Amino acid sequence: MTFRYVLRGLLRRPAETVAAAVAVALTVAFLVLLGAFTAQTGARLTDRAAARVPVDWQVQVTAGGDPASPGTALAAVPGLTGFRAVDYAKVPGLTATSPGNGTRTTGAAYVVALPADYPAFAPSEIRMLLGAGGAVLQQQTASNLGAAPGDPVTVLGAGRPVPVTGVAELPNADSFFQVVGAPAGSGATAPPDNVLLVGPERFAALTAGATVVHQFHVRLDRASLPADPARAAAEDTQRANHYAAAVAGGALIGDNLQVALSAAREDAIYARLLVLLLGVPGLVLAAVVTALVVSLRNDRQRRDLALLRLRGVTPRRAALLLGGTAVLDGLLGAGLGVAAAIVASRAGPFGPVTPGWLTAGAITGVLLAAGTELAPVAGTLRGTAPTIADTVHRMPPTRLPLPLRLGLDLLLLASSAIVFWLTARGKYQVVVVPEGVPVTSVNYAALLAPALAWPGMALLIWRVTVLILDRPARTPAADPGGRFRDLRHDVVRRRRVLIARGVTGLAVAVAVTVSAAVFTHTYDQQARLDTALTVGSDVAVTVAPDSTTGLDPAIAAVPGVSAVEQVSHRLVYVGPDLQDLYGIDPATVGRAAPLQDAFTPGSSIRDVFARLAATPDGALLSQETLHDYQLHPGDQVRLRLKDATGAYRAVSFHVVGVVTEFATAPRDSFVLANRSYVAAATGLTAVQTLLVRTPAPAAVAAAIHAPQAALVNDITAPRVAVPSASGLAAGSLAGLSGLTLAFGVLLAAASAGLVLVVGATQRRRSITALAVLGASARQRAGLLWTEARILTAAGVLGGLVTGALLAAELIKVLTGIFDPPPEQPAIPWTFVALVTAAVTATALLATLGSARWANRVDAARLRDL
Repeated sequence: MTFRYVLRGLLRRPAETVAAAVAVALTVAFLVLLGAFTAQTGARLTDRAAARVPVDWQVQVTAGGDPASPGTALAAVPGLTGFRAVDYAKVPGLTATSPGNGTRTTGAAYVVALPADYPAFAPSEIRMLLGAGGAVLQQQTASNLGAAPGDPVTVLGAGRPVPVTGVAELPNADSFFQVVGAPAGSGATAPPDNVLLVGPERFAALTAGATVVHQFHVRLDRASLPADPARAAAEDTQRANHYAAAVAGGALIGDNLQVALSAAREDAIYARLLVLLLGVPGLVLAAVVTALVVSLRNDRQRRDLALLRLRGVTPRRAALLLGGTAVLDGLLGAGLGVAAAIVASRAGPFGPVTPGWLTAGAITGVLLAAGTELAPVAGTLRGTAPTIADTVHRMPPTRLPLPLRLGLDLLLLASSAIVFWLTARGKYQVVVVPEGVPVTSVNYAALLAPALAWPGMALLIWRVTVLILDRPARTPAADPGGRFRDLRHDVVRRRRVLIARGVTGLAVAVAVTVSAAVFTHTYDQQARLDTALTVGSDVAVTVAPDSTTGLDPAIAAVPGVSAVEQVSHRLVYVGPDLQDLYGIDPATVGRAAPLQDAFTPGSSIRDVFARLAATPDGALLSQETLHDYQLHPGDQVRLRLKDATGAYRAVSFHVVGVVTEFATAPRDSFVLANRSYVAAATGLTAVQTLLVRTPAPAAVAAAIHAPQAALVNDITAPRVAVPSASGLAAGSLAGLSGLTLAFGVLLAAASAGLVLVVGATQRRRSITALAVLGASARQRAGLLWTEARILTAAGVLGGLVTGALLAAELIKVLTGIFDPPPEQPAIPWTFVALVTAAVTATALLATLGSARWANRVDAARLRDL
């Protein structure tokens, strides 16, 4: 009996059933996919951080210790995949004699013993340029000696010659030759310029009398690490501590993996904040839209309750009958939502869905539908069911909701403005991850501004819509055309609260979509700029810093090139800190290098570079350097650079300004100076970087025939190889942005279409009554078109304004995720037009269908009166 009543009720009103099921399905699918994205993001960040580590641990035997004991203890490390013994010693220098270059001698050099399979064990540590393994010179060393494969090189000190078999680059020389055991934050040390790689069988003879450093390079099973970067870093640290305790001070550990994973902690926090600020509003919107659509059945349910009471049905029996409808709506919607989530997860970048999230989504859908639909039944359980007269004479509510009567919208917006002002003035960092400290700090107070703005703007839209629609009725006028203008105005005024509720739902849907689109479009724009800054330009040709073998600009003279700029890349000591120095031509470097005013805080990039060009010995320093060394514009500073002899010498510069970003420069500290002055002061005119501007980066990069020791990069390379400021590549944001934007469009369309369709269904009694009174089909449809125009126009306008405001707040609050920070939000006008068109088209179709439905007047409609 109960099931038959529920089934007949659903089939008798298919429009309401379909609307409720679709709304629930959107919420379920959104929740499941958001959960899948959240679960996958941490694992992706952990994998990316670990993939950039050449060797996980560098275990260095303490001075005078026995290498055997630490090596034996490594076998017991959990998750160990392998380790290799690496020894190196510092020798007085290397010398080589060749017919073309004569005799050349280097300064202090390092001789490193590597096993034959080391390149396969740690592929990113060594990149062979010429020849093969055996006795391999570092690229810079080969350049200093003028040596090539086949030439003999003598190791000073031992006096032993060795024939060179190859030339290689050490891409991670800074970590390879790191000071193991140095405290965190002690700063980088310059990697050696002169390195000779040999096999273990030759090492002892070549380094006789030198102090030998014994290390073990360790690789761990990264697949066994937890997905969360913070937990992975903690587990790696625990393994390292356990090993350190096992060797009882016999070795120090350079934990490269822990450093990379700790840096990824900030990435993971930003990912969670993005889910919180972009995903959760969409999820709440989906639930609100579902509640709005489902709750439009309440009038019908009140009449059904009155009839059931008239027939003697007990309150609990009535709750069971109407509750069955709600649960079945929820089950239908949950089934559709779960199926949609599974299909979307396989076709999109959301990651695989898990049974846990599928179950949570389905339960949420059923509870949401049941809770929304059973609100009228609560009265029956308390013995206060509506009477027949109450149901027949019930009028649409005209009183503002309690939050609006209390002025909650104005209070929320004022609080949001105050918090935003304090955040912007204080320049708070939402995420703080101190180097070397396993604790992260999140300033959640800064998130209050957008969190308060969301409900504040929604309530304000509700209030403004009600105020506009509550215009006093004008004096009735003649209506020879029969357009019912006075009646339309009166109907809209009486239904103003219900219309305002629909406008608010549509506006919030549009706002969520637009704010997410503006944020992701701005992020994508800055990520492309970050890629260009990392590469240097559309195409960049680079050799190692301080390389004496420069690049000839003629190699970039290929078809499609519009500009080529030369940059000297030198290593410089600012006090004890090693930094990168870039010698540029300030007047012309903008032809090839990406420049923005944000790179020079407090001034424009044009003015700062003009001052640099006008000051031959001028230098631009980072804000951190200016602060740490108490420097100001106009101060003289002496920096140490290598001269033509290979020795460091002090060179005087004058500070002319501050710079935060530059092409190919690191993100922390660097120096910009005039290339001509650097060349004259050091006697080295070699150019280590060529920046190439072209509309066809991939083709030009392929056409450039660079020296074998040079690297040619272009901006069309996969962006995942170029991390952003927070380490979140565009690929990491693609899943969340795609989810939010796709569902935002669907929810915006659903808000317009479903509310109009079900709203028209809700007004079937009044439409039928007009038909009985003689109103034509056109006149009846005119009432629906009036309401549709108001709802669509007000909803879209309110949504665009709210979306723009929220996007600006999000970009300001999450400035740390952008590198460099944007000068202003980037608005995706095409997408905004698409959203507006989708909402308008859906509203048009929904109103056309409702108007056609309004033309039908049959016996069933008459009985419904």
